[in-house]
This record gives sequence, structure tokens and C-alpha cells, in this order.
Amino acid sequence: MSDVRWLPVNGARHAMRKEQHQRELGTEVVALCGEVITLIRPSETDWFWDSCPECWSAAKIINSTPTFARTLHRL
Repeated sequence: MSDVRWLPVNGARHAMRKEQHQRELGTEVVALCGEVITLIRPSETDWFWDSCPECWSAAKIINSTPTFARTLHRL
């Protein structure tokens, strides 16, 4: 299961860690690319936007790390 969630905002689909996505709408969070984004409820057509290339690269790294390694800091 992915530890990354996607949100189309500011003209691109940006990625963030799952924990950030669970915050209230209107909350500002930092996407994986470093851009500050506001959590919104996107329209259905917003999902057709391209993914942010920096978020895509970071998400691939996060999701390719074995689950055990991702949870070591929580032990």
C-alpha cells in the first residue's frame, strides 16, 4: 500500500505523505516537491492535470522502500 497521497492543486497533481492528507480542508502542507499547498476538494476534471515531476520522483523513492524500513523510526 502506498504511503503517498496525491492532490491536484495549483495546476498539477502534487504528492504528500499519507499523514498530511488526513488533515482538515484548508490546511497548508508541504508537498514532496517542497511547494506549500492548501488541502482542497478538487473537481473531477482537476485529476486530469499532469503530476508534478519532483513529487513523482520522490513518491517513487518512498513507495519503493520496503515497508519495514519505512516503519523503523516508529519502533
